[in-house]
Amino acid sequence: MADHAYRCGDILLCTSKYHAQQLGVEGQHGIVMGAKAHHIHLWFEPSKRSYWITFDILRKIEAAKVSPLLDRIQFVAYSLAAEEWELEETPQQFKLLCYVDEVPFETLQELRSYLDVDYVALSLGPEGMGRMIANVQWLK
Repeated sequence: MADHAYRCGDILLCTSKYHAQQLGVEGQHGIVMGAKAHHIHLWFEPSKRSYWITFDILRKIEAAKVSPLLDRIQFVAYSLAAEEWELEETPQQFKLLCYVDEVPFETLQELRSYLDVDYVALSLGPEGMGRMIANVQWLK
């Protein structure tokens, strides 16, 4: 059982000045990509890099002003109750792969509506024995 309450899509800030400086993320918000018992996988948009950081030096930012990309990733991750996610970027679009347990059909319809004119594709398929992968694509 994890010692933290962070979930995919949460926006976090590293509270250790030393660690933030060493990683080059001082003052930057990161978004949770996944979690283990004692470590959180955070992605930082400015550097387009991710790091595993111990949960005890992280703090959740509730009302953070984030970029449109982080806002979209957060919305999709929360909507799908993602356990983990990955982001692929091409010059024209983003592709977000979310690893999930189950997704109601209504949620898929809401996501498609949320993506609006940027919508490219949305698919759901099996990923191993116990979970599924949701592939959400939108234009930049």
